[in-house]
Amino acid sequence: MHKIWAIIKREYKEAVYKKSFIILTLLMPILMIGFAVLPALLMEVKSAKQTRIHVIDESNLVFDSLQKNLKERLKDGKLRYLLVRVTPSPTELPTIMEKEKKLVATKKIDVLLYIPADVDSMLQVQFFARNVADLDLTSRFKNEISSILSQQRLLAAGIRPDLVKKLTKPIKLNTIKISKTGKESKSGFMQEYFSTFIFIFFLYLTIIIYGAGIMRSIIQEKNSRIVETILSGCNSFQFMAGKILGQGAVSLTQYLIWGLVGLGLLIWGVSYYPESAKYLNFNPMILLYFVIFFVLGYLLYSALYAAIGAISNSDQEAQTAAYPVTLSLVVPIILFGYIVKDPNSAVTTTLSQIPFFSPIIMFARINLSNPPVWQILLSIGILVITIAITIWFVAKIFRVGILMYGKRPTLPELLKWIKY
Repeated sequence: MHKIWAIIKREYKEAVYKKSFIILTLLMPILMIGFAVLPALLMEVKSAKQTRIHVIDESNLVFDSLQKNLKERLKDGKLRYLLVRVTPSPTELPTIMEKEKKLVATKKIDVLLYIPADVDSMLQVQFFARNVADLDLTSRFKNEISSILSQQRLLAAGIRPDLVKKLTKPIKLNTIKISKTGKESKSGFMQEYFSTFIFIFFLYLTIIIYGAGIMRSIIQEKNSRIVETILSGCNSFQFMAGKILGQGAVSLTQYLIWGLVGLGLLIWGVSYYPESAKYLNFNPMILLYFVIFFVLGYLLYSALYAAIGAISNSDQEAQTAAYPVTLSLVVPIILFGYIVKDPNSAVTTTLSQIPFFSPIIMFARINLSNPPVWQILLSIGILVITIAITIWFVAKIFRVGILMYGKRPTLPELLKWIKY
C-alpha cells in the first residue's frame, strides 16, 4: 500500500505544481463568469447604436402606429429606432426603391422597410438590410407590424383591441416542485435545466480531461522509458492504481477550489443582484450525489483510458483507440434534451442503469425528478461491480501492454493477455 501511496503523491505533486493546473483552475471560473456576463454586455453594446430605418408604406396603415410604438431611447437620449417615411408616387417607386437599397448598401441607412398597399390581404412586407440575421431587430418589426394590422382588423370589425387584449390576457403559471418527502420548492424549466446542465457539464468535462490526461501521461512515460524505472520498484497494478488515484485527488482539489470560488461569487452576487441564484436549484444531497457519481465515473473511465495508454505507442494511436470510450461519454450529453423532458421514461431509466452512461444520466435524473431510492442504489451497485470487473480486466492488459513497444496489439492479442 505504501508503494501506491508514493505514486499517488508523485502524481499529485507533478500535476498540482504545473502551470497548466493553475491556469485551468483560475481560467474555468473566469470563463463561467464570462459566459454569464459577456452576452449581457454585448447586448448593451448593441443597443447603444441608433438604427436608421426608411419606410415606404403604400398601405398608409402602418407607419404612424409604428413610429408611435417605437419610442425607446438610448442612453444618450436618441431614439433607438429612427424612422423616416419615404413617399414615392407609383411611377417613381422602382427608381426610389433602387436608390434606397443603395443607401442600405453604402451604410447611409440600416434598413429599408417596404409595406405594399395590399399588406392586409397578402400579409407580407419586405425588410432590406445588410444583416438580416439580427433576430431581435427582425422579430421586433415583424411583431409590431403584425400587432398593428391585427388592431386595424379588429377596429374595422367594430371590436375594441384593448378589450380583446384584456379578455385574452394569459395567466402566469407558478411551477412548484414536490420532493419525495412532500417538501415544496418553487422551480421552473430554466432553473431545472441550467442547474442540471452545469453539474453534468462539469462531470463530463473533468472525467474526460483527467481520464485522457492519464492516458497521455502513460504514453509519455512509456515512450521515454521512465515506466521501466518506476516498475522496478512496484508492480504494474500498483503503478496503475497510484496513477488513477493521484489524478483523482488532483481533480477533487480542483473541484474544491471551484466550489469555494463559486460560493464566494454566489454570496457576492446575491448581495448585489438577488435573482442571480434563482437558476441554481439543488439541495445539499445533490452535492453528495455529485461527488459519488464523479468518483465512480472517474474510476471507470480512467481505468479504460489507462488501458488505452498502455497499449498505444503515440497520441494518434490512443485517440483512435479511445474513440468508443469518449463516445460513450458524449451520448448522455446528446440525449440531455430528451432526459430533461422525461427523466422517468423507460428509455431514460434503462440508460441510467447502464454503467457507461449512469454517472451522468442517473445524476441528471436525481436532480430533475427524485427517482426511487432503489433505482439510485441499483445504479451505484451496478457501477461499482462494473468498475471492479473493468479494473480486473484492465490490470491484465496493463501488466503486459505497459512494457510492449512497436505495433499496437490486435483484439485477439488483448484476449490472450487477459487469459495469461
